[in-house]
Amino acid sequence: MESPLTAAVSVRRLERRDLGSVLAIEAAARPWTSQWTREAYLASADSGMCAWVAERAGGIVGFALARDVCGDVEILNLGVAEPARRTGAGRALVRAALDEGAARGAARAFLEVRESNATALAFYASLGFTPVGRRPRYYRDPLEDALILAVPLP
Repeated sequence: MESPLTAAVSVRRLERRDLGSVLAIEAAARPWTSQWTREAYLASADSGMCAWVAERAGGIVGFALARDVCGDVEILNLGVAEPARRTGAGRALVRAALDEGAARGAARAFLEVRESNATALAFYASLGFTPVGRRPRYYRDPLEDALILAVPLP
Protein backbone atom coordinates (compact mmCIF):
# COMPACT_ATOMS: atom_id res chain seq x y z
CA MET A 1 0.00 0.00 0.00
CA GLU A 2 1.22 3.48 -0.90
CA SER A 3 1.99 5.86 1.97
CA PRO A 4 0.34 9.31 1.92
CA LEU A 5 3.71 10.92 1.16
CA THR A 6 4.55 8.73 -1.82
CA ALA A 7 1.07 8.81 -3.36
CA ALA A 8 0.73 10.93 -6.48
CA VAL A 9 -0.21 14.56 -6.00
CA SER A 10 -3.10 16.04 -7.94
CA VAL A 11 -3.90 19.72 -8.36
CA ARG A 12 -7.39 21.14 -8.73
CA ARG A 13 -9.19 24.46 -8.26
CA LEU A 14 -9.77 25.60 -4.70
CA GLU A 15 -13.33 25.06 -3.50
CA ARG A 16 -15.09 26.60 -0.51
CA ARG A 17 -14.90 23.26 1.33
CA ASP A 18 -11.07 23.43 1.16
CA LEU A 19 -10.71 26.66 3.14
CA GLY A 20 -10.30 25.06 6.56
CA SER A 21 -7.37 22.97 5.33
CA VAL A 22 -5.83 25.92 3.47
CA LEU A 23 -6.04 28.19 6.52
CA ALA A 24 -4.49 25.48 8.73
CA ILE A 25 -1.55 25.00 6.31
CA GLU A 26 -1.13 28.76 6.09
CA ALA A 27 -1.11 29.22 9.88
CA ALA A 28 1.46 26.46 10.36
CA ALA A 29 3.78 28.03 7.77
CA ARG A 30 4.03 31.38 9.52
CA PRO A 31 6.01 33.63 8.90
CA TRP A 32 6.95 32.19 5.49
CA THR A 33 3.45 32.21 4.02
CA SER A 34 1.23 35.30 3.79
CA GLN A 35 -1.71 35.15 6.16
CA TRP A 36 -5.08 35.58 4.46
CA THR A 37 -8.55 35.45 5.96
CA ARG A 38 -11.35 33.11 4.93
CA GLU A 39 -13.17 36.15 3.53
CA ALA A 40 -10.15 37.14 1.41
CA TYR A 41 -10.04 33.67 -0.16
CA LEU A 42 -13.78 33.78 -0.85
CA ALA A 43 -13.50 37.25 -2.40
CA SER A 44 -10.55 36.18 -4.55
CA ALA A 45 -12.79 34.15 -6.85
CA ASP A 46 -14.87 37.26 -7.57
CA SER A 47 -11.84 39.42 -8.34
CA GLY A 48 -10.26 37.35 -11.12
CA MET A 49 -7.78 35.45 -8.95
CA CYS A 50 -7.15 31.75 -9.42
CA ALA A 51 -6.54 29.37 -6.54
CA TRP A 52 -5.55 25.71 -6.47
CA VAL A 53 -5.06 22.98 -3.92
CA ALA A 54 -2.75 20.00 -4.05
CA GLU A 55 -4.25 16.74 -2.86
CA ARG A 56 -2.49 13.56 -1.88
CA ALA A 57 -4.13 10.43 -0.50
CA GLY A 58 -7.45 12.24 -0.17
CA GLY A 59 -6.16 15.19 1.85
CA ILE A 60 -5.18 18.78 1.05
CA VAL A 61 -1.40 19.17 1.32
CA GLY A 62 -0.90 22.58 -0.27
CA PHE A 63 -2.41 25.59 -1.96
CA ALA A 64 -1.53 28.43 -4.32
CA LEU A 65 -3.19 31.70 -5.24
CA ALA A 66 -2.38 33.85 -8.29
CA ARG A 67 -3.80 36.73 -10.31
CA ASP A 68 -3.35 38.47 -13.64
CA VAL A 69 -1.53 41.80 -13.41
CA CYS A 70 -1.00 43.88 -16.55
CA GLY A 71 -0.10 40.95 -18.80
CA ASP A 72 1.80 39.04 -16.10
CA VAL A 73 0.77 36.47 -13.53
CA GLU A 74 1.55 37.20 -9.88
CA ILE A 75 1.79 34.31 -7.46
CA LEU A 76 0.32 35.78 -4.30
CA ASN A 77 0.52 32.91 -1.86
CA LEU A 78 1.85 29.36 -1.75
CA GLY A 79 1.89 26.94 1.14
CA VAL A 80 2.62 23.25 1.59
CA ALA A 81 2.01 21.26 4.78
CA GLU A 82 5.26 20.36 6.55
CA PRO A 83 5.02 16.56 6.00
CA ALA A 84 4.40 17.07 2.27
CA ARG A 85 7.29 19.44 1.59
CA ARG A 86 9.90 18.25 -0.90
CA THR A 87 7.46 15.74 -2.38
CA GLY A 88 6.43 17.67 -5.50
CA ALA A 89 3.27 19.34 -4.19
CA GLY A 90 4.71 22.88 -4.26
CA ARG A 91 6.20 22.36 -7.71
CA ALA A 92 2.84 21.08 -9.02
CA LEU A 93 1.05 24.12 -7.59
CA VAL A 94 3.51 26.61 -9.10
CA ARG A 95 3.29 24.77 -12.44
CA ALA A 96 -0.51 25.15 -12.31
CA ALA A 97 -0.13 28.92 -11.83
CA LEU A 98 2.49 29.19 -14.59
CA ASP A 99 0.44 27.07 -16.99
CA GLU A 100 -2.68 29.15 -16.31
CA GLY A 101 -0.73 32.36 -16.87
CA ALA A 102 0.75 31.09 -20.13
CA ALA A 103 -2.69 29.95 -21.32
CA ARG A 104 -4.00 33.46 -20.65
CA GLY A 105 -1.13 35.01 -22.61
CA ALA A 106 0.97 36.28 -19.68
CA ALA A 107 4.54 37.21 -20.58
CA ARG A 108 6.04 36.34 -17.20
CA ALA A 109 5.27 35.28 -13.66
CA PHE A 110 6.51 37.03 -10.59
CA LEU A 111 6.26 36.80 -6.81
CA GLU A 112 7.74 38.19 -3.62
CA VAL A 113 9.67 36.10 -1.11
CA ARG A 114 11.33 36.93 2.20
CA GLU A 115 15.01 37.52 1.56
CA SER A 116 15.90 35.23 4.49
CA ASN A 117 13.88 32.29 3.12
CA ALA A 118 16.76 30.36 1.58
CA THR A 119 14.64 27.24 1.04
CA ALA A 120 12.04 29.15 -0.98
CA LEU A 121 14.72 31.01 -2.94
CA ALA A 122 16.36 27.71 -3.94
CA PHE A 123 12.96 26.20 -4.80
CA TYR A 124 11.99 29.12 -7.05
CA ALA A 125 15.44 29.17 -8.68
CA SER A 126 14.93 25.50 -9.59
CA LEU A 127 11.79 26.60 -11.47
CA GLY A 128 13.71 29.29 -13.39
CA PHE A 129 12.81 32.32 -11.26
CA THR A 130 15.51 34.98 -10.95
CA PRO A 131 15.71 38.12 -8.77
CA VAL A 132 14.48 41.27 -10.53
CA GLY A 133 13.97 43.67 -7.63
CA ARG A 134 13.50 44.28 -3.94
CA ARG A 135 10.69 45.68 -1.80
CA PRO A 136 12.20 47.22 1.34
CA ARG A 137 10.39 46.47 4.60
CA TYR A 138 7.66 44.59 2.72
CA TYR A 139 7.00 41.88 5.31
CA ARG A 140 5.87 42.32 8.92
CA ASP A 141 6.27 40.02 11.92
CA PRO A 142 9.23 40.14 11.53
CA LEU A 143 9.98 43.22 9.44
CA GLU A 144 11.97 42.17 6.38
CA ASP A 145 12.65 43.02 2.75
CA ALA A 146 11.08 41.01 -0.05
CA LEU A 147 12.96 39.90 -3.11
CA ILE A 148 10.94 40.08 -6.32
CA LEU A 149 11.51 37.01 -8.47
CA ALA A 150 10.34 36.53 -12.06
CA VAL A 151 10.35 33.88 -14.76
CA PRO A 152 9.42 34.33 -18.45
CA LEU A 153 6.50 32.28 -19.69
CA PRO A 154 6.39 30.56 -23.09
